[in-house]
Amino acid sequence: MNMLRKWMAVCLCIFGLWAGAAQARDITFDLRDANGPVTQKSYPGKYLLLAIGYTSCPDICPTTLYEYGLVMKALKNPDAIQPIFVTIDPVSDDVERLNTYTRFFDERIVGLTGEMKNIQALADQLGATFGYRMDGKKVDQPKPGMSYTVYHSALIYLIGPDRKLMDVFDYQIGAKGLTEALDKVLGDGKGGPAPKAAAPESDKQDAPQTAAPAVANGKAACALPAGFEAAKQAVALKDVMADAPADKVVLLNLWALWCAPCRTELPLLDKLAASQKDMKVQTLNLGDKEPDIATLFAKMGLKNLPQTRTQGSDVLQRLGAPGLPFTSLFVNGKMAAAKSGMIDKTDALAEYAKCAAASQ
Repeated sequence: MNMLRKWMAVCLCIFGLWAGAAQARDITFDLRDANGPVTQKSYPGKYLLLAIGYTSCPDICPTTLYEYGLVMKALKNPDAIQPIFVTIDPVSDDVERLNTYTRFFDERIVGLTGEMKNIQALADQLGATFGYRMDGKKVDQPKPGMSYTVYHSALIYLIGPDRKLMDVFDYQIGAKGLTEALDKVLGDGKGGPAPKAAAPESDKQDAPQTAAPAVANGKAACALPAGFEAAKQAVALKDVMADAPADKVVLLNLWALWCAPCRTELPLLDKLAASQKDMKVQTLNLGDKEPDIATLFAKMGLKNLPQTRTQGSDVLQRLGAPGLPFTSLFVNGKMAAAKSGMIDKTDALAEYAKCAAASQ
C-alpha cells in the first residue's frame, strides 16, 4: 500500500507539469449510464465535476464521493453542475452496481461506464492514470473471475459548459475547500457571483509549527506499531473533536458505514477497547445517521466503542488523512503517529500504549 501511494504521488507531480496544457483542451467522451449512451453533450449548459474510480475501492473513491455529497448539499447553485463518477473497472462495475454505489452518497451523482477504449480515451484527455495488477504483474485486459487489483490517480476535474477542462483538485481538498472553489465559479444562481465564503475553521487556527516529539520512556523511544508513521505536524485532539477524551494516550479511528475495511476492523478495535487500561480507544464516524450506527453496533455486538459521530469530513483534512479507514495515536493531546489503512493486529498497539502511558 505504501508503494502504491508513493507511485500515486509521482503521478500527481507529473500531472502538475502537464495540467497547464491540458486545461486548454476540449473534453469529449462516449460512455453510458442507466438510461443509455452519454456524451459530453448530454448535460447542456452545465459544469461537470468528474472523478474516476471503482466501486470496490477501499478508501479514495468513497472519500471522494462522500465529499461530493457534502458539496452538493452546500453549494449555493448546485443546479449548475453535474457530479459524475466514471468507473475504471467496467469488468466488475455494471451500470446497476455503479449507480447503486453513487446514489448511496447523493442521488445527483451519476455513475458512467463504457467500453474500455472509451474510458481510456477520457482518462488520456484528463491526464488521469489507471491500471490493473495480479500477482505483482501488470494486467492489460482484466477478465471476469480474475483476482486483480486496481490502481488509479486521485484527482477531481472541473469541466466547463464549453467542455474545456477548467481546473483540477486534489481529492484531499476537503468538502469546504471544494465548495468554496466551486461557489466562485458557479455563482449564487441569481445572476451574480456567490458571496465571499468565510474561511474554513481549520484555516483560522494558528497552524502548529512542529510535530509532537517522539514519546520516550527513559532513554528509549516507544516503538511505533507496524504501519504507523510519526506525525509530520502537530495536531491537537481538541481541535479534531469537540469533546475530546482527556486520557494521556488516545487511539482515534475514523470510519464510515460505506467503508468496508472500516467495518471489518471494528470488532478488533472493540476487543482492544475492552482490554485497555493504558489507552482510550475512540472511534469517530463520518456523517452517518445515529440510528444506522446504532443498528450496526447492535448487529456486530460492539459494546466497548463509543458511537461518536461528526457531520463533516474536514477532520480528514486536519489529520492529513488520505481516506478511510484512518487511525491516529495521540499522546498528551497531540498527534504522535498515524496509519492509513485497516487495523488487523492490536498487540503492538497495546505495547505502544503501555510505553507511552509510562513516559514522562
